[in-house]
Amino acid sequence: MSAMDYAGRRERLAKALLPKSAAILMNPEPAHKTGDQDYAYRADSNMLYFSGMDEPGAVAVILSADQQKRMVMFVLPRDPERERWVGPRYGCEGAVSRFGADEAFDIATLKDKLKELLFSLDNVYFDFSQSASLSPLLFSVVEMLRHRGRHASEGPRSFVDLRDIAGEMRRIKDAAEIEAMKRAAAVSVEGFKDVCRMLRPGIGEWEVEATLQHGFRARGAIGESFGSICAGGAHATTLHYEANRDRLADGDLILIDAGAEVDYYAGDISRTYPVNGRFTEAQREIYELVLKAQKEGIKMCVVGNHMKSPHERVREVFAEGLHALGIIAEPPKEILEKNLDFAYYFHGTSHYLGMDTHDVGIAYGRGDDAPAMLQPGVVITVEPGLYFTVDDVRVPEKYRGIGVRIEDDVLITENGPVVLTADLPKEIADIEK
Repeated sequence: MSAMDYAGRRERLAKALLPKSAAILMNPEPAHKTGDQDYAYRADSNMLYFSGMDEPGAVAVILSADQQKRMVMFVLPRDPERERWVGPRYGCEGAVSRFGADEAFDIATLKDKLKELLFSLDNVYFDFSQSASLSPLLFSVVEMLRHRGRHASEGPRSFVDLRDIAGEMRRIKDAAEIEAMKRAAAVSVEGFKDVCRMLRPGIGEWEVEATLQHGFRARGAIGESFGSICAGGAHATTLHYEANRDRLADGDLILIDAGAEVDYYAGDISRTYPVNGRFTEAQREIYELVLKAQKEGIKMCVVGNHMKSPHERVREVFAEGLHALGIIAEPPKEILEKNLDFAYYFHGTSHYLGMDTHDVGIAYGRGDDAPAMLQPGVVITVEPGLYFTVDDVRVPEKYRGIGVRIEDDVLITENGPVVLTADLPKEIADIEK
């Protein structure tokens, strides 16, 4: 992303805020792991989106369009002795020169400077999910402004959740974001190809996970966009299996759900492979049904359809297939009316994808729960799956213990869906060769 990209986003945000307002963004502090170790650090996605600032604990105040300043930052000061241990800091100078702040101050002055910044404003926007960190500070500042002895009370009268405005901006990807997502998709695809080359009976799920991690990092990714799911055999019937500690048996499938994070954008792919390179007859039947449903779902990713259109089409394909395979006796229409397919397909087909794996943006309307319309620049996943537990006596025995999911990342364009992860094969003939 360029400085102009970030500046343009801040201008759009400033115009979306009510007059006499400020939006406050905050990066989290590092999370303690054990001893003197922290977990791997990830900056706040909204902070990254509007400024690119990735330093722990940094705060940015973005002011509405009617204000003279646009962004004021608060950061850790330069400290040569400390930086010898933990690496360089941007400091106030870097916050201005590198990240485009109009002004920047030592984070230690945050409370006093907020009193100045918020003195004449009416509204403060912030991400309510950060309330534990921000609310005590903001309430303290506002209380000081509101109770000034014999002087008139000043300062904001309302707090507003920033997530709706920021989420709608982030939902539609700009050109720079789309390029980043293409890179994330490409790195994710290559990591999966690495797995295909090493997959065989007897290896551990953890080895598959390690191969993905190595493949992502070796190609320049920050790391995984989420904890990789490498679910062999019946583990694949657990939606978010992440233990990854069993060995893969001859004749089993492995369901892999993973993605690389590149330039703070996420890839998200699911594939299901036979461990020994060949599907059994029962595995093939389920795989073909899921693949057909996924292809039909992708066809629905067009402008004019809505967020739930792929899911509705997938359910239709599943209803027909589950009945044809003798898994559900009722006819397809009744399966859909009574939601009988939910026993084997119990999650949605699509979610937004971007800086977060389950990215922000309004997917369903408030009150009526109406699905959002698909627009150019939206990126979603299409990920149908079928899961038959080993102890489900309603299912023919040959299907028990089979879990299959197939997922691709899809960009909505005026000319139809563009599958960003299309370079990763999913046809049975390609998998088995």
